[in-house]
Amino acid sequence: MSLQPLSEQAGYPSVVKLPYRDVRKFLEQIAWCVDHTATLIRAYAQLVKLAPSEVEAEEVKTMMQQEKKQFTLLESLYRELMGGEPMARPEPHDFTTYEDGLKYAVSLERVAIRHYRDTYLLTPSMKVRDIFFYALSDGTEHIVGLLMLQLGKPHQTDI
Repeated sequence: MSLQPLSEQAGYPSVVKLPYRDVRKFLEQIAWCVDHTATLIRAYAQLVKLAPSEVEAEEVKTMMQQEKKQFTLLESLYRELMGGEPMARPEPHDFTTYEDGLKYAVSLERVAIRHYRDTYLLTPSMKVRDIFFYALSDGTEHIVGLLMLQLGKPHQTDI
């Protein structure tokens, strides 16, 4: 997905004039999403190390790669809207077992999905909505994958 400047979208002459329903909240949500996605990437990296099999490690790696793609999209959106680089502040995690890491990742994804939904609803911009719809879809797929891993039944998706 390529990012075109928001100002190039039909009907929106300038980024500043986009009719976000609550601009301050929208920008806070973007910053939160950058931080949270960085937290997910860090958690998935630790899960890969703790995975009991190569199949499970590969499934978690796939999720991590999808999060990295989402992070890149969010970084670009942040730069475009804020005019500077985001300072990602991932939260530390304290899990030491694979099982605890899976539970932690499920809880992170659940929180992310709610935030992505709320951010999606804060703007009429189709480009921004596409980014958050993509994140919602991946988050849902990740929860299913993580729950399957908890059951000991990796399903290795190629989404």
